Amino acid sequence: MTHATASPSHHRRLILILSSERSGSTLTRVILGENSRIVAPQELFLMRYPDYRTWRQQKPVAIESLIEFCTLIGEPHDAAWIDARCAGKSVLDAYRWMIDLLPRNVLLLDKTPAYANDGATLRRSLPLEPYYVWLIRHPLGVIESTVRLKVRERRRRDLRGLARALRDTALDTLLRSAHGLTPLASQREVKWVVQQTVIREFLATVPEERKAVVKFEHLVRNPEAVVRQLCTFLGVPVEEKMLAATAARKVMNVHLGDPNFHTHTTVEAGTADLWRRHFSEDRLTAETLRLMDAIGVVRDS
Repeated sequence: MTHATASPSHHRRLILILSSERSGSTLTRVILGENSRIVAPQELFLMRYPDYRTWRQQKPVAIESLIEFCTLIGEPHDAAWIDARCAGKSVLDAYRWMIDLLPRNVLLLDKTPAYANDGATLRRSLPLEPYYVWLIRHPLGVIESTVRLKVRERRRRDLRGLARALRDTALDTLLRSAHGLTPLASQREVKWVVQQTVIREFLATVPEERKAVVKFEHLVRNPEAVVRQLCTFLGVPVEEKMLAATAARKVMNVHLGDPNFHTHTTVEAGTADLWRRHFSEDRLTAETLRLMDAIGVVRDS
């Protein structure tokens, strides 16, 4: 992890986790959310919209995350109560309303990978002066995880009871062809490049003291060290329960986070290398490889 050390926060503030989907953002949110000074509801999607009303109309499921936020700060309320207070607010005023509800010295964490789809969404956040955490995973790890999720969803619908060997064959077929990645995997590679480029260009405009970079592979292989570095960056104390966060096995809304997070009971170092079962980096495009080098993704030697 790389970052500039931040001074401890004495004020309420926003944290944005920026990443591609399937990069460990749910794991990061759950770990940080166990800290007594961080409130971390499911994906809010709020920053993608210009105002609260548009958000409610176009992403109605996300009100569940705002209801969860109210519960987490000890003021449980329903959608109608929230709507009455936020109707007519711009998206920034909606965030300010949430931040004002926080107890003193508490941070609000928003992890929504879709924010990385366009620079306009990220630029919208600038007036709030958040802390930004850029979570990076190897593109083949993102691709493998995405396609494996698709296979699992398909198996739930159509292939109950299929042997693991057949599941792996199906995954391998969806991941690669004789000469490269399949269309599904290639589309995910392109999206990874777009999202990382958007994040990289945006963060170049952010002061060093308000941004940090975390590699997914470091997080799962040495979670204690990464958690300590993140806590130092955010100005919050390390709390022992953060490293046991996955034991809760909480089922999440499939539209607001990792639908399979509850199947894990611990941080699994082996997830960093699952992609190696199916392919090597020579299947990636030259553009992807150049970007990996530029943002510090370790390549196989």
